[in-house]
Amino acid sequence: MDNKTYSPPSYTQATNPSDQSNLSGATQYNQYPAGYSYPSQGQYPGYTYGMKDGGQQSQDTITVVTQPGPVPTVISPVPHQDWMVPAVLACLCCFWPTGICAIMSASKANSAATTGDVAETQRQSRSARNLVILTVVLGIIVIAISITLRVVYYGKSNSSNYYNY
Repeated sequence: MDNKTYSPPSYTQATNPSDQSNLSGATQYNQYPAGYSYPSQGQYPGYTYGMKDGGQQSQDTITVVTQPGPVPTVISPVPHQDWMVPAVLACLCCFWPTGICAIMSASKANSAATTGDVAETQRQSRSARNLVILTVVLGIIVIAISITLRVVYYGKSNSSNYYNY
């Protein structure tokens, strides 16, 4: 390649934009003017498309580079103690106000285990266990108090009528 400096070609413009008769064929379709052409392959430094390192012609190969796609992930459920059945039984048989809270905590623990959130699963499972235990203890206390009150109340009323013939 010689180091001569070339001036850009002059462009012919029509005075009337709709009149194409004044345009030369070379400039009409955005082509180089007559006598000029596209540079040949390998003329620019660093341009080696289709060339080997020695400037020899090589077989054209096309390399396609793509962005990595989303990696599919499998979320495995977290193994945990399921407190749903004990919570429902404690709610029905013992003390329902805390039993409902135990059911809600067991449900949240199961949902967190399904999504793979280990910390939330453990926290909600622990909460459900504590609420089930509290529900059973409160249920036993309430049942014991109600039996004691019935014995005392019915014991006094029946004893006074029992001796009166």
